[in-house]
Amino acid sequence: MRRGRVILVAASAVLVACSGDHAANPDAAAPPSASAAATTAETASSQGSGPGTTTASSAGSTATSDPASVPPSSTATTVPSSLEVTGRAVAGAVGAVETAEPFAATDPFAEAVRLADGTCVGWSGSRGGSTAGLAVGAPVTLLDVEDNTVIGSGSITASRWEDMAGGAGQWNCSFDFAATLTAPHAEFRIKVGPLSPWLAGPDPGAPGTYTASVSTDASIGAIAECPALPATPDPATTAAPTTTLVPPPTTAAAAPVTGWNAVGQYWSSGVRSLCTAGLPVTAIARPCRPSGVGSEYIVQVVDSEDPTEIYANGAAVPAGTAVTVVVATGRPCT
Repeated sequence: MRRGRVILVAASAVLVACSGDHAANPDAAAPPSASAAATTAETASSQGSGPGTTTASSAGSTATSDPASVPPSSTATTVPSSLEVTGRAVAGAVGAVETAEPFAATDPFAEAVRLADGTCVGWSGSRGGSTAGLAVGAPVTLLDVEDNTVIGSGSITASRWEDMAGGAGQWNCSFDFAATLTAPHAEFRIKVGPLSPWLAGPDPGAPGTYTASVSTDASIGAIAECPALPATPDPATTAAPTTTLVPPPTTAAAAPVTGWNAVGQYWSSGVRSLCTAGLPVTAIARPCRPSGVGSEYIVQVVDSEDPTEIYANGAAVPAGTAVTVVVATGRPCT
């Protein structure tokens, strides 16, 4: 089977995306166009509710169309004028529910851990970057987006885990915060305890509140099964060959690659599956997160040279095709 060219259609058929300060600007509120997915991506070289939980969002199916089809919200977001602000920081979670440390059943790259009482907690074990200290009661400092001066303070007031994809195994951990600003701001950064700050902006799905994406590092280079890509030669220093090139002998075309499973998977598992199958992953694109998708989960696999070529799980992909994975961050699109 050969790959098909997919025409992207409505906003209801969208893919995913939005989580922290990654190289491809995951804090942006709107997704990139499909043609720019590879250029706005992080390159390899830089590389449900549980028991007692109140679910804050309805579950939906994971879409499989281009993030470029996600339109901007038709409703203008509301910037709170009050100095008292509330919001949430969204983290990606994957792995079984835990009861106590050590969190052996949690994926090594998860941003937060789901607990048996329906709450979440950060942890030092995340290979993408420690989130230890992210928990109810943790102090929150608000920082100006331009110069990082302190403009307010507050705390984490509650946490919960949510089934985002209707039983398809995509989990979010939400950490609610309340704080007081020294003056109204359209955006600010929240710093939880000793952790790096995350950008917070008006939540399009909850006017009058703010949302931020917990940020750890989704990096191709962190996955051992993915070989390092060769460095691109510098044309200014690369001498032209002095010998006559001899055409290589004609060989049979390699069989297409099948059997991989990445769309709908947590980014680390999906990238590992692609590399193990023999498909080089060259970039991670980081758009915002449509409804029904978990933060840090893969919403598309596209051809790195032609992002309009979109592959479904297990599709026959020509051997050697370089692919880009589109990974949702925590900030919602609508």
